[in-house]
Amino acid sequence: MRCLSTSTIAILLALYLGTGAVHGQNAAPGPLRVGVATADITPEGPVWMRGFAARDKQSDGIERPISAHCVVFDNGQTRAAVVALDLCALSYRQLQRLRSAGAAVGIPEQHVTVNCSHSHFGPHLGSIEPGDRNAEYDALFTERTRSLFDQAVVDLQPAALEYAVGCCTMGVNRRQNDGSEAVRFRPEPRKQIDMDVPILRVVRADGGIRAVVFGYACHPTTSTGALMYKIGTDFPGYARDWVEAAYPGATAVFLQGCGGDIKPRAVKPRAGGAYSGFGDVLLDERGTKAAMGYELGRAVLTELAVPPQPVPAGRPLDLQEALEAPVVLGGIVELIRLPSKDNPEELWETPWHVSTVRIGDVFVFGSQGEILSAIGMRIKRELPGVRMWTNGYTHWGGGYFPDAASYPEGGYEVNSTKFGPGAEDILVATALRQVEHLRTQPIQTEPVEVCYR
Repeated sequence: MRCLSTSTIAILLALYLGTGAVHGQNAAPGPLRVGVATADITPEGPVWMRGFAARDKQSDGIERPISAHCVVFDNGQTRAAVVALDLCALSYRQLQRLRSAGAAVGIPEQHVTVNCSHSHFGPHLGSIEPGDRNAEYDALFTERTRSLFDQAVVDLQPAALEYAVGCCTMGVNRRQNDGSEAVRFRPEPRKQIDMDVPILRVVRADGGIRAVVFGYACHPTTSTGALMYKIGTDFPGYARDWVEAAYPGATAVFLQGCGGDIKPRAVKPRAGGAYSGFGDVLLDERGTKAAMGYELGRAVLTELAVPPQPVPAGRPLDLQEALEAPVVLGGIVELIRLPSKDNPEELWETPWHVSTVRIGDVFVFGSQGEILSAIGMRIKRELPGVRMWTNGYTHWGGGYFPDAASYPEGGYEVNSTKFGPGAEDILVATALRQVEHLRTQPIQTEPVEVCYR
């Protein structure tokens, strides 16, 4: 039994909905069915945008439409879902609405992963002082996403899954260390980035491709300038275009990884300004966004040129056998407390949402906030042999979450975080504990208790 602060028992009980919520009557998992749905969440008029603090007016046009994608997995025993949004961050009330909508069609709340691309060219969801200045868009988002889970459930079809991890160097670390007292907001190619491109391919019974879910760790902040006030997807949308062009009729879904300190590698020498060194090279702004997206899309397709391994690994490669094989689904969401940066002996007042969803032998980790890349890489490194997919920007907002090694360097991410350097170990330990729990108890029958210390 793990220790738990009694003050949060009620929160966890609510989060787990008493639990176990399984949608079928089967005692054991069966073959997989997958459903996919997409909703247009493009605003119909000017909105306040999120991502660049320098903006002082509402949006003035659409560079390209933005979307919400939902993929539902059903094994006859329970259901799980992944939702991907072309937004910078989600508000907590909208997260609760999405979880409730999923629960209404038999998806336990702990089995729902909601990930934002973190595009800095989308509408703001949530309060902006003074008051909520995007109330109309909030209502539009609710209406457009209300039936997302229902549509995906109606679309459920027999499917087999394949998994691969590609490689892309489209991103660059933005914490440049030039020997001064603190790092600067500049390209730093000497620092590591997470080059992994995890890919989950959904195969129909006829052998066609139903969906391709892929991820990468990098801020969608390719350019500003003339497109500063235009609604758009930034590079993730163009990456999806490239993948969908290769698989006509399939839906491409992008998940944002742990890229709190990573920006697109579209840079040019430039002096002065907070974004000095980041900018366009040779192309117009839309062309630069497309170029970065297409580079990521090519990385996905390059990896898929070799037949991916089945999910779970070791399953028969014959498609018919794969369609009939059982696939385990499960999930867990925890609220953890983290040490305050101002006083490491005290815990930050607001709990932090951390989750893992199991899809066969693939574990999709998600945390609130802008998780720096070293943490995502560390989680994977400490789980050798595990198909581990790490994501930040999951559930709802939260701010920056630096790795412990970044604190002595200072810089923007460290200066703005609420947490002390001890938070990294707690987050990593939570991820490892969740994976171990789901490997043995994928279907939750009671709330998992959280040890804060």
